[in-house]
This record gives sequence, structure tokens and C-alpha cells, in this order.
Amino acid sequence: MIRILHLGDLHLGSPFSAFSPRAAAARRARQLEALEGLLDRVLSGGVQLLLIAGDCFDTEAPDPDTVQRFFSLLGKCGVPVVIAPGNHDPYRVGGFWERFPLPQNICLFREKELAVFELPALGINVYGYAFVGDTHAAPVLPCREDLPRDRINILLAHGDILTPDSPYAPITAGALAASGLAYAALGHIHKRIPPRRFGDTVAAYSGFFAGRGFDEVGDGYSNLVEIEGNRVTVTPLATDADRFEICTLDCTGDTSGEDVRQRVADFLQSTPIPRESAVRLVLSGEVGVSCTPDVVAIARLGERYALFEVRDETLPVYDRAFLERDPGLRGAFYRAMQPKLIAEDPEERAIAAEALRMGLAALSGREIL
Repeated sequence: MIRILHLGDLHLGSPFSAFSPRAAAARRARQLEALEGLLDRVLSGGVQLLLIAGDCFDTEAPDPDTVQRFFSLLGKCGVPVVIAPGNHDPYRVGGFWERFPLPQNICLFREKELAVFELPALGINVYGYAFVGDTHAAPVLPCREDLPRDRINILLAHGDILTPDSPYAPITAGALAASGLAYAALGHIHKRIPPRRFGDTVAAYSGFFAGRGFDEVGDGYSNLVEIEGNRVTVTPLATDADRFEICTLDCTGDTSGEDVRQRVADFLQSTPIPRESAVRLVLSGEVGVSCTPDVVAIARLGERYALFEVRDETLPVYDRAFLERDPGLRGAFYRAMQPKLIAEDPEERAIAAEALRMGLAALSGREIL
């Protein structure tokens, strides 16, 4: 059995612009520590090969200390490492990939055309290419007939199998199915996607290693790939990198801002969230008319976290009799919506009810997202 660690989209050196410069630097340092910890675990578990599917760095001009520490970590692995540069860290003549000496165990794709690294000690051939610019045309994959049958043939690629007209190396299902490759270790798509089979080829993304914002929440991942004969098993491995988290707290029934503040305090007390996490707390639900959460005061409850944001998406609930008598804008809005609220069409009634809730929230001074 061959054991492989498939990584991608590390984006080392990300700016983490939502944080102070000091906090961002600490977060970048912890990301490298998380990578070191992951490598220690998998190598002690028998991993024989590392595949990194592009975007090792967030920029093609990364901080030299970050590059040197990354290469040092890989150089100490004691196993072959194959890297396919992506659109964030393309291989350019005179670029950083050339300026920094690579450890002897690193194999780096340097051309936009498909190439191969033969690893006879493992019985593996790794096919791949490098981004040499911001975009990349659809790569030409090997054909089944051209592959050596006495090797495990693997594709390492930064590319897009979801969007046929993508400017980032679109790879078609047909090309993968015709390739006869055992495994396609892919990068570029940050969202974890379950492994897919295309003919005899199992293709998988490892997902992001560490979230860079609230569009990448939860654990980062890598893939442990085990190949034995024709069987390919892909096991996701969560990383210890710092996380971004979005939590939604239902405040339905609260009648005052203090009720909401206490609910948040109880929630944070009972919910285990690592201190290094960046947390966005979304307040939701239907609350009393006079209940206006003080998001500034509530945000102070999360000062122990690396970043703590509060968004108020609660909606006030008004008594119908009150609205019918209200001489102001709220009452006028309610009376204007009333015919639609009692319409025969259930879809029209549902849309009107949602419009009423949102309109009353806006008239009460709440931010509607």
C-alpha cells in the first residue's frame, strides 16, 4: 500500500487584513506551525509522498522568511515532495521559485505543458504542470494507452473540474475518464468536495488548509490517500490551523436588549470555540418591538477571541391591533400590505409576510442584510 498526503491551497503569507498587523503576523506563524504538526503526524503514520496542488503562497512575491521556513519544513520530511504551482504562486522566470534554493527532495513543475516526475522507488509517476501566469488553458492530460502499466500514475494539478469555461485550467470529466490515472490530486477549489470517480480515476480536492475569511469557515483539510492495487481510498484530515466561524443565535422571544446580551453571554459560556478563532455571531429570530440589541456592548463579550463580529438580523414582532391603529409610517406600511397578506394565492401571502417583516425591521432602524 502507498500512503500519500495531498495538500493544496495553503495560501501561506495571507494578509489577514481583518486583523491588526501584529495579530495577522501571529496568525501566519501559527499556520506554519499547524502545517509542521500535520507533517509530523502523517509522516509518523507512514506517508511516503507529499503532493501539493498549487497556491502554496498567497502571492507570487511572498515574504522570504515564510518561503525559507516552508522549504525547510519540506526538506526535513525525508520523503519526495511534488509541487504544481497555481495561479497565486505561478512559476515565472526570475520569480521566487528560482531565487530560493529548493531542498533536494522537492520536485517542482516549471512548465505550462504536461510533464512527469518518475519516482521508481515508490513505483509512482506524477504528471502535472505549472501555472506560469494568472490563468492557464485547459491542460492536455495523458491517455490510458500511453501510461506505463507497472506504475501508479497520478495527476497533480491546480485546475477546475466544475466550470468548463474557467480561466484556471479547466479539466473535463471526459479527459479524466480517458486518462486511466489512478488518482487526480487537485487544487484551486477551496470548498471540500467528496472524491469523484471518472472512469477508473478518482479525483479529489483537499480544500483550503486554513480559512482566510468568513467565506472559508470551519476546519481546514488535507487528504490522506491510500492506494493498493486498483483501490483508492481518500480520507480527509482536519488541520489545526486557526479557524473562521459563523454562529447563528436565535433570540426569538427576547423583549429587551439586555435579554439578548445575556443570551449571548450564556451561549459563549457554553460553546467551545478556540480563542484563536475569528467569530461572526449572527443574531436572528423575532423579538419584541422595544428589543434593540446593542451590538457594540455584545461585541465586548467576545474580546477573548482573535476577532469577534456581531450582526443583528433580528426582526421585531408587532401586534396587529397596534399596527392597525399606528398613525405613523409603520401603520401606513402595514395597512398598505394588508390586502396582500390576505390574498388567495399562498405564495403571494408568503412574500407579503416576508416583506412586512423586513420593512418593519428597516423602519425600526435595524440593518437588513
